[in-house]
Amino acid sequence: MEKKVKKWTHANYEIQFILTAKEYEDAKLIMLKEFQKDYEAPGFRKGAAPLDMVEKNVRPEYISMGAYEKLISKGLQEIIKEQPNLKLIGEPYDLKQEQKDGNTIVDLKLDIFPEIEVINNDREKQSVSPIDNTATDEEIEGTLLNIQKQYADYKDTDTIQLDTISKVALEYLDKEGKVVHTGHTYIGEQEFAENPFFPKTFVNKKKDDVIELIHDEKKLPAVFHNKKSDIKPEKIKLTIKDVKKIVLPEMNPEMLKKLFGDDTKLQNQDDLIAYITESIEHQKYDQELIKKIEGVLQTLRNKSMKVEIPQTLINEELKTRIKSLEERLGGKEKMDAYFKNMWDEKAKAFFEDITKAAQESLEKFFILQKFTQLLKLDVDWNQTAHFDVEQKIYDKLLKKDGTEKKTKNPHNHTHDHDHDHGHTH
Repeated sequence: MEKKVKKWTHANYEIQFILTAKEYEDAKLIMLKEFQKDYEAPGFRKGAAPLDMVEKNVRPEYISMGAYEKLISKGLQEIIKEQPNLKLIGEPYDLKQEQKDGNTIVDLKLDIFPEIEVINNDREKQSVSPIDNTATDEEIEGTLLNIQKQYADYKDTDTIQLDTISKVALEYLDKEGKVVHTGHTYIGEQEFAENPFFPKTFVNKKKDDVIELIHDEKKLPAVFHNKKSDIKPEKIKLTIKDVKKIVLPEMNPEMLKKLFGDDTKLQNQDDLIAYITESIEHQKYDQELIKKIEGVLQTLRNKSMKVEIPQTLINEELKTRIKSLEERLGGKEKMDAYFKNMWDEKAKAFFEDITKAAQESLEKFFILQKFTQLLKLDVDWNQTAHFDVEQKIYDKLLKKDGTEKKTKNPHNHTHDHDHDHGHTH
């Protein structure tokens, strides 16, 4: 069997096999014997029918296909043995076959494992600044408040204040004062914080108070715009239907057990604040760590290293991302319906974006692997812990200039608490 192997630019090889008629006949004979094992014919026990009888009763294309598959498999095994550094992956594709001078010429392509091309030494200039993951007072107070709000009590009160939430009935009136549309909305902390119209209009108003406003959509917040009626209203009448005061819970042992479980070590609000502070520091540290290493990898990808990702790996990554999307949308049927509602061009662009993201993700991953090798970092890719590789790169780049730069790494100590609540900034 004559073999030709040519490397192409797209992380693949074009492989050609020139198969003689004898090689094909030998492979065909092997296939016939395999079919013979399971063939049953009258007057013969299973597997004992003559080969010419087997050949007459098996579709020729099955025999031919099997013979060529065996020859191609044999040829690929020989190539791998002859070129042990060649890392072929996936299945053959773009297979073409032609007859010439009594021989069969088979052309195919096979992807190879990505190879990183190091263009220059710019990687040696890479460095990182220390991570500042300090939890600010605003972040701590905001997180504490969010936790308390989830378990807040709502008590009836008469007067609207900044710490209340109110139900407001809406009536849209035409020129003659006739109601053309009705609705309701809620006014609370978010509205008071986002637009000064709300505290100016509602604070100190009482339950059952009525407020009449000119229906000018340029001046009114969007929640008061008339979206249903075809008739343009002249006025809007707001009636305060219900007012409740938000009462935040005390962070006592009972409430903390409700939040974190019976075996929590948190006993009071100070303990909770310490826990929140540590959680924010963890989250901010991880975010900054990933951001810094992502920046380094992007620079390497743009200026210092090149890698061609084979279609085989892109397709596998794409399958993973589509499967994840399918799960998020609630199953294949819902995902199909989601794309069916898209215009064809929009759906096409969506899949192109996913494919591009899959390719970029793989490029960064293989550059990450290469960079760790060049930095001489000891990484077991089968046993890496959460952000372990990024942390090792960060530590290496941080100390590269020989000075000790301090950064607060929350992963250098363990939590004093057993439960992770997830209510962080």
